Amino acid sequence: MADIYPKNGGPEYHAADYGYGTSRPVQADIPHRQRPAGPSRSGLAAGALALLGLILKIPALGLTLISTLLAALVYAQIFGWWAFGIGFVLLILIHESGHLIAARLLGIGASLPIMLPGLGAFVNMDRPRTVTEEAQTAIAGPILGTIASAACYLAALSMPNTYWGGLLGGLAYFGFLINLFNLIPVTPLDGGRVMSVVSKWFNVAGLILAAVLLVLTEFRSFILILIVIIGALSTWQRFRSTVADPAYYEVPASTKWVVGGLYLILLLLLVLGTDATHSLLPARVG
Repeated sequence: MADIYPKNGGPEYHAADYGYGTSRPVQADIPHRQRPAGPSRSGLAAGALALLGLILKIPALGLTLISTLLAALVYAQIFGWWAFGIGFVLLILIHESGHLIAARLLGIGASLPIMLPGLGAFVNMDRPRTVTEEAQTAIAGPILGTIASAACYLAALSMPNTYWGGLLGGLAYFGFLINLFNLIPVTPLDGGRVMSVVSKWFNVAGLILAAVLLVLTEFRSFILILIVIIGALSTWQRFRSTVADPAYYEVPASTKWVVGGLYLILLLLLVLGTDATHSLLPARVG
């Protein structure tokens, strides 16, 4: 019987063997290709552990990473919403990064932000050379925090009645509120460090305001109690230091006007922002 399929390699065929009446190649004529090996789970895990080990070898970076992860866990439990807890921590880090950037620009030694879960965060920095530098590093945090909160607000307005709109609207509200709270002019908070360039007596006014909030309103918290206690000690120390180191507080009148005006503008923007975003606060975190 004659061959139904001509043999491969015959003079009239120079391609793959195709059966009579079909355009499909015979399986034997298709060369076997080895599938490229992808990364294994064990390889990814080893890489992740190596990266973590490298980060932890840098003490400051490791401490920032660990404290940030713990803070995200704490705030996720407080708000009952993982995405909100992570976003809340990011807003705090942006605020603290403002202090860090200003300090570095002024040539002041400063650490990476360190989170205090449930309490906030801080940047450990060397003592500024003047009260003006102290005010500059202090106000940079609320400025950057206000910008980040405003970005969340604008993004929320662009996607109303959606999951992401609700998330960003709530983050905008808390971002404005936190930065507004930080402008209370008592030295543990940014406002006290900023307004000390104008007059040390603003710390007394801020301390009284914090005490009024603690006693006469429902805004009672462990954080506010700490602020009142530390504020009393720091205000007393502020008055002592003006006598012991008067050169530190030598500030031109023009600088006082500029810093004071910037403080009032920022305060007004934060009040308006908090009021505008209150209606966007999701019920799950309200």
